[in-house]
Amino acid sequence: VGDNTLIDFSLVQTSSAYEVAGNLSDGLVAIDPDGNLHPWLATKWSMESDAKRFSFTLRDDVKFHDGTVFDSTAVKRTFERTADPKTKATQGAVYLGPLDRVETPDPRTAILVYRDPHPLLLLNLWQRTLAILSPKQLDTLKPGEILTAPVGTGPYKFVSRTSDGVVTMERNPDYKWGPEFKQNHGAPYLDTIKFRSILEASTRTATLESGESLLVEDLPDADYARLRNDKRFAFVQVARRGPGYGFLFNTKKAPANDIAVRQAMNWAVDRQAIVDRVLFGVHHPLVGPLTEGVWGRLDDLEKTIPYSGDKKKAVDILEAAGWKVGADGIREKGGQKLSLLLVEQPDYPKNDIAAALQLQVREIGIDLKVQVMPAANFLDFVRAYKHDMCDTRGANFDPDELRQRFSSSGVGTLNYANLTDPQLDSLLVKGQLAPVGSDARRQVYADVQRRMMDLLPMLSMITPIRTYAMTSRLHELRADVTGSTALPMSDAWLDG
Repeated sequence: VGDNTLIDFSLVQTSSAYEVAGNLSDGLVAIDPDGNLHPWLATKWSMESDAKRFSFTLRDDVKFHDGTVFDSTAVKRTFERTADPKTKATQGAVYLGPLDRVETPDPRTAILVYRDPHPLLLLNLWQRTLAILSPKQLDTLKPGEILTAPVGTGPYKFVSRTSDGVVTMERNPDYKWGPEFKQNHGAPYLDTIKFRSILEASTRTATLESGESLLVEDLPDADYARLRNDKRFAFVQVARRGPGYGFLFNTKKAPANDIAVRQAMNWAVDRQAIVDRVLFGVHHPLVGPLTEGVWGRLDDLEKTIPYSGDKKKAVDILEAAGWKVGADGIREKGGQKLSLLLVEQPDYPKNDIAAALQLQVREIGIDLKVQVMPAANFLDFVRAYKHDMCDTRGANFDPDELRQRFSSSGVGTLNYANLTDPQLDSLLVKGQLAPVGSDARRQVYADVQRRMMDLLPMLSMITPIRTYAMTSRLHELRADVTGSTALPMSDAWLDG
């Protein structure tokens, strides 16, 4: 896998860390690949009409890996920690919402009380950032301290993590509370799983071919094209649902604060050419703010705003805005060069896309510098808004993910675009509060997407098709509602 440095359930950021946490933990509510809710650690639940009070009836047969009995105290302690600003659980805190308190009238009942309506809570509770932690372990923590060996209730138990990023976990033989839509509700079939952090994609592929790894995530498209007919291997390909996969502009920092620059780059980039020539045709071009399969996505947006590698239009936009070509071929305006720094994390195919983008925008006189940095450094850098552009990723089947990433309230946390727009803020809140699944909510998110295309805080590139490659001996690896693998791997088994 990729970067799995931070595996504290409440703090996970990368997909690789998410997958590690997913084997160790459970949530109150599960969600199947079609977006339907199912019991998990909670057997039933209710929401009051004002969406400010949620009551959960909890299972009475669950234990944490340290032997602690799961009860309402565990729910209370976990969510209080997530809501505590000292924890810095940025994404988890957004999913949890404006929590006022957790009431525990008895061990089997947890009541979440909110300051403001939070109707999307039930759709968020399956997320790993809201997985329940052992209260016994939480008692040992200082405020803001990060868990390096989290104790959950999942089908696997944490054993160790080495300095070179190998997380070892072992089967939980007592596990019997898996979601009902899983084929295996009980203890997993595999005795031990090791997740090894290998940031270099070619090295991950090499470990697969040598037999050192039985499963690798995000197989490079070139390697998929080369190995797809090799009977030694099997593949699972899934479209990842969520916010647009690509890059964000720092909308408050010159020169990206100029809408003409953002428009020109969106017109100049030839997404289809990048997909065909760099990504071996595996992924799907994207211009809008949501990838394929997200509820409420405007599929027609891709046709009505046809950004398509029109360099002439891009040049016309820049010229009209006063960006003139200098002696070195780079445009400038008022003494400022049209030069941008794009920072990104080690990631395939994002790094290859950035390299192709760099070449394409150079043709219209834009100097794009690309810097790759580890996840921790990246987060510090972009939250300080030192970047002109940065990569963006995410996974969620619901469009409310856009509120986390583009509302004014997210500045300093997940709003890496540094975007503040009252009209968009109003729409995002309206969408959050609209009845789930309603036509009214769908219309709100249509307006959200159109407004975002006016503002262009992003340079969307693709709906990513994630390729998981594995030995043909490994079976039952499935996709979840976001298009990631449906970890925990309690269904997976090996033959031979």
